Amino acid sequence: MTDLPLGLDIGTTATKCVLVDPGRGVIAEDSRPVTLATVQAGWAEEDPAMWWRNACELIPAVLTAAGAGGGNVRGIGVAGMVPALISLDEAGRPLRPSTQQNDATAAAEVAALRQALAGAGVLHRTGSAITQQSIGPKVA
Repeated sequence: MTDLPLGLDIGTTATKCVLVDPGRGVIAEDSRPVTLATVQAGWAEEDPAMWWRNACELIPAVLTAAGAGGGNVRGIGVAGMVPALISLDEAGRPLRPSTQQNDATAAAEVAALRQALAGAGVLHRTGSAITQQSIGPKVA
């Protein structure tokens, strides 16, 4: 049997799964939608439990769809959206919906962090400017 990589992409609009045969290309794929919640203007949140449910449904579905044309899964690659904040309790369970990269509720914190780090060369040192996508201001 062929060794197959399985890919899982957890995105802002869908969770996608693909099974690839290096010699034949994609042999099975599927996706499940994800719901972005904008409870108030500027908010962008998602339910991390939805990502997990999607992954738990997609992986068996893709393996079943591959059927006899499949092989042995020998590796799993996981990709995801740009920074999202997921606050967890002590048991590793989400405390609330995730704060997505396009959430704009931390504008004051972004401005304060930019001011506090002015002259520190953040972009030069990290390759990332301090923006609404930065995790630090979201945590603050």
